[in-house]
Amino acid sequence: MDYGCGRGGRDRGDFVRFAVGAYAMLKAGKDVDSKRDAQGNVILLDTPRMREFAVLAYDQTIEMEKRGHQISNGMSWNEDWLATIRSIRRNNENAEWYVAYIIEQRRKAGLPELEGVDEA
Repeated sequence: MDYGCGRGGRDRGDFVRFAVGAYAMLKAGKDVDSKRDAQGNVILLDTPRMREFAVLAYDQTIEMEKRGHQISNGMSWNEDWLATIRSIRRNNENAEWYVAYIIEQRRKAGLPELEGVDEA
């Protein structure tokens, strides 16, 4: 699948990745592309810039998983990714693009299949 962004939150893990990336974007003078829904929740827009940001964050996280990093809150990698996917589905436009990217890149990295993605 071609993800078209160069390189092939409410949940804690996703929030941390978002916060670190958002901080880096803000330090670089970039705003986060977002809007508010009817209930006032922030929805991340599906723009090339936001895809690039997501790809960087997800690729770094996949590398951590591949190296055998242990998550400090005791969650398994499967639980952490499911939390991220739930957050993506709640807070992103075109959420399934981001979910598919995570799944495909984890497969390319030789990581185990995620269990429970459809229910997340």
